[in-house]
Amino acid sequence: MITRHALIALASLAGLAMGAVEAADRVSFMPLDPDSFEDSRNGVVRLLCVDAANGYSYVSRAVLLDVTAPDDNHDVLLTARHGVIGSGGQRDCQVYGQDAEAGAIIDMVLAPQDPREDNEFGEDWAILRTAGRLPDEIARLQAAGWESDGQGELSMLNRVTDSRACHVERMENWADDRLIVHDCPARPGLSGSPMVTLIEGVPHVVGLHVGQYILLDEDGRRLGVARRLSDTFLDTLVAYLEAVPEPAAVP
Repeated sequence: MITRHALIALASLAGLAMGAVEAADRVSFMPLDPDSFEDSRNGVVRLLCVDAANGYSYVSRAVLLDVTAPDDNHDVLLTARHGVIGSGGQRDCQVYGQDAEAGAIIDMVLAPQDPREDNEFGEDWAILRTAGRLPDEIARLQAAGWESDGQGELSMLNRVTDSRACHVERMENWADDRLIVHDCPARPGLSGSPMVTLIEGVPHVVGLHVGQYILLDEDGRRLGVARRLSDTFLDTLVAYLEAVPEPAAVP
């Protein structure tokens, strides 16, 4: 389901359909309850990407999206762009800890980059497709575009059991409404972790953790930065799903 109001929701499995959801101009985020957190956190996987230009390996996070059917022969993941691309182009990526054949990343759609962009966090997302279907016990999460100035609290999923809610910070002189500033604990390797809220009791990904922001005037206080999922992102995702070839019929 996709709506073009303050809330833009993406439905899955049954297909993508247009709908309408009444929403206020400003909607508050709501963190996951303990049961929803536990059910959702294993939907986050680790990506291991090798950069052919320097031979180094890079670890980040990705979330499986609930946009495939159980009989599909692949999964679709969402992650941070900077984890899967280097100076020499796209890195060779694999879902860490999964079957090497099924977990290989065989296709990527990278967020478009504006050469005039001076914000490294601005367009930091990538859509990935695996070579095979990952185990069914891994959760698949729905995604929702959030065009309003959401406040409140979110949950950041990164496979650990820390379920504390993350407060969304309102920053003065912060002009980029594509970003969510939050106080979740963060460290290198967590880029791509999904920021999740409850919508009508269902966990939805509304952003991706992409880095940290250091407040120099507050003794170096560190805040997390997430890329908000937007209408543009959802349009790209829908177009990508429509272009993915159907699996060949078994004779």
